[in-house]
Amino acid sequence: MTVFAAGNLRTSDFGGPYNLTLLSVQEAEVKSGIAARGNFSDADIVNFLTNVECLEGQFDTFGAFGFGFVGNLNLGGPAPIGARKANLSDRVEPYMQEIALSEQGHALFVRQAGGYLPCPQVDFTGGFNAFLGAAYGLGDSTIEEVYGSPFDPFMNDQNFVLSVLTLEEFGATGNKGLVGIISNPVLANGVAGLATSATAFAAVERTLLYQMRNDTVEPFGETVQQVFARISALRDSLDGPQSDDQGLVNSDPRNIAVPDTFINNIPTDIRGLTFSRTPQQLINMYSLGNTSGIGPFFPNGFVGAINSPVGYTNMATGLEDFPASPMDAFQETVAQVGTVNPPIEGLTPSSVPGETELTQALYGQLDDGTYLTRGYNTSVPNLNMANTNNNTQVMVGSSGGYIPASELRTSSPAASSSSSPSSSSSSSSSSSSSSPSPSSSGLLCPCSLPAGYDVTQPNLAGAIMAAGTCPVDVTADCPSGSGNYGYNNTGGCGNVGCNNHGTSNVGNSNSGTGNVGDNNSGSNNVGRCLSGTGLTGTGSC
Repeated sequence: MTVFAAGNLRTSDFGGPYNLTLLSVQEAEVKSGIAARGNFSDADIVNFLTNVECLEGQFDTFGAFGFGFVGNLNLGGPAPIGARKANLSDRVEPYMQEIALSEQGHALFVRQAGGYLPCPQVDFTGGFNAFLGAAYGLGDSTIEEVYGSPFDPFMNDQNFVLSVLTLEEFGATGNKGLVGIISNPVLANGVAGLATSATAFAAVERTLLYQMRNDTVEPFGETVQQVFARISALRDSLDGPQSDDQGLVNSDPRNIAVPDTFINNIPTDIRGLTFSRTPQQLINMYSLGNTSGIGPFFPNGFVGAINSPVGYTNMATGLEDFPASPMDAFQETVAQVGTVNPPIEGLTPSSVPGETELTQALYGQLDDGTYLTRGYNTSVPNLNMANTNNNTQVMVGSSGGYIPASELRTSSPAASSSSSPSSSSSSSSSSSSSSPSPSSSGLLCPCSLPAGYDVTQPNLAGAIMAAGTCPVDVTADCPSGSGNYGYNNTGGCGNVGCNNHGTSNVGNSNSGTGNVGDNNSGSNNVGRCLSGTGLTGTGSC
């Protein structure tokens, strides 16, 4: 294989090869991305996104609405640790709700793109406390030990938006870094959409934080601007020697610096282009440099083949026939190839006592160390992992419309049969008075299903069908209907839950079409006891 000089990216375009050395940041990001991809497949990359979108999406959804993912976005993953509704003002909450729904949509994309792995265990309490503890250089001490109480990401506007933005820019930069290394153009287009929407929401979050920049963040007693400066400094120190993270203000002339105010709602390079990160860089950041990938946000590690930060500082020295597939490149470390902008000698975040010495100081950007102090010089990752396909169907949840699989279970066939399918009122009283308990079989109903079907997962047997479209009836022993799953669903098709009759209802005791929740009639209602079309909330029960 021919290896070209650094900066000479050969393409399959008839006008190439081109010398793109002036686009130094983009050149380095593309080389890092291709080296990071190695022999991983597109499916491996999609499954890696499961980790990122499950963390961001569940945190944002719980904080904005007080509930988590629809079961078939989570795919049976464990409940997040430390999740609850955030204490948000009327001014901030609508922004956070829109962002949360968008993050649910990102998880929907991952599932529809073939992501078949359940969400991993995520820890909001331990994650943010360990991450901010590292940003403050606390070492083995905890925030509670030093400041008297732990950091609560759900406490108020500033704590929650700070936490959302901390994760948002992981995803925004990570998704952009995937666009150039995914071989399938449909997936690449979708991931580009993830990156652009995440960047847009990060700009909204930065705008909100800039408006709150002088508000105090507890328990630290510092301003929003100071605390985020520490967060940005830590993120920058964990992803390698390049300078690619910025605070709420920036006066560094190497990047976009607004005169006088130094406002920095969209962190970019001097060309106004946002930054990219590789999956391995993200894992190193999430895990605070733990080479196993296990860290405070992911106490059991990442799911999927891409699960370690090993090799996150690697770059490709040359590309052949880029961007055609396969994309071949030698792999060398940053130390061997050199960096785009050699880092300025400085102190690491863990060793500086004051905000003004951080990477993102109040009045501009300082680099936070050398290659050796800013990262880990590691080797190439293990690239020999298999992947499989996915045929799931999924839906995005909305407030009041999420019925956990555990609540859809019935106590026994007899108990469920006693509810009259034709009487929504009698079904309503029985289903709302107590949560159904699991049957002895642990399934939603005593159906005989083909091998491999798990009726606790709605995407696997029946799922959510468009009105009037009936799938192959895989639940032949269920009472009636086609493609229904659950117990005592009658007529129509695609019902999920108990005592539904109609088409494509999800929950308990619904009638009509496309209702989600309990005791609804009509069509496309989301909530409880609603009668009509397109309603949400709780009606008269």
